[in-house]
Amino acid sequence: MGNFTISTSLAADGTSTIHVRGDIDIAASEDLKAALVNEVTQRRPPRLVVDMLQVTFIDSTGLAALLAAQRAARGLGTSLVVRQVSTFLERQFRMAGIYEVLTGNR
Repeated sequence: MGNFTISTSLAADGTSTIHVRGDIDIAASEDLKAALVNEVTQRRPPRLVVDMLQVTFIDSTGLAALLAAQRAARGLGTSLVVRQVSTFLERQFRMAGIYEVLTGNR
């Protein structure tokens, strides 16, 4: 799994934030998906923020993990939004046509 880590914080309004750090590749994508889906199904926050400020790389399996988690969240009435994306991540999201879907930015 290399340098990939995840931590969670909870705000007073119930918003959960998952802080992701490192490379999201095939070795880490299942762990990311599991952490996000678990947060949504166990804690059931009204909003889940995925803070990607410290993410240095993401591949297609990481993108798929984010989308799968977002679908799971939506199914439970939780909004999932990705924040603090680097220029590299924004480019990857835009190339995949999912920037607006994940960030809510138009």
